[in-house]
Order: sequence, then structure tokens, then C-alpha cells
Amino acid sequence: MVNCRKILELYFEGVSQRTISSSTGHSRNTVSEVVHRAKKLHLENLEETMTNPWLEELLFPEKQAIEKGYFPVDWEKVHKELQKKNVTLTLLHHEYAAEARENGKIPYAY
Repeated sequence: MVNCRKILELYFEGVSQRTISSSTGHSRNTVSEVVHRAKKLHLENLEETMTNPWLEELLFPEKQAIEKGYFPVDWEKVHKELQKKNVTLTLLHHEYAAEARENGKIPYAY
């Protein structure tokens, strides 16, 4: 998970992107992408209400799988069903995909 808040805090303090990269453990490309997206949205400072998950959702909206229309997997149900005889993961995936399409959502690939 990208620590957008820490990256932007350091960037707004005037720290170079290389130094931010080495101090946060993220690649220079990741730091550059976060800074670029923040500039694009005209972010010039951080407020207390801007938490890391909030910033990640703001800066990277395409990474929000549920908003993209993907149908979430019920992993508890999968594990419970796999304990039964003659139940395979392939069978469960077919059922999951059918249920997803009935609800107008996109199923994850097998």
C-alpha cells in the first residue's frame, strides 16, 4: 500500500523526490506518480482529515475495485463450500460468475 500522505507531507516540505523515495521505501516512479496526481488535483497542503486511505481513493480512483463494478468474492463461503465432497474451485467460480452477471457486476477471472 502506497503511503500517499507521507509522500505528500515530505514533498510539501520541499524534500526531493529521490530522498522521499529512499525514506519511504517506495520507487521513484511511485513517488513521481503520487506527486503528479496531487498537482493535477491542485493539492497544495494536507489537512488533518486527509487520511492515507482517503488520499489513495482521491489520487487513484481507478484502483477502487468495487466502484469499477467488480463483484466481491465471499471467501468465507468459498472455504466452507470447499470442505464438502465433490466441490471444486472451478465449480465455485462458475457459480460466482453466474451470480455476478445476474447482479449486473463483473466477475473476477478464475
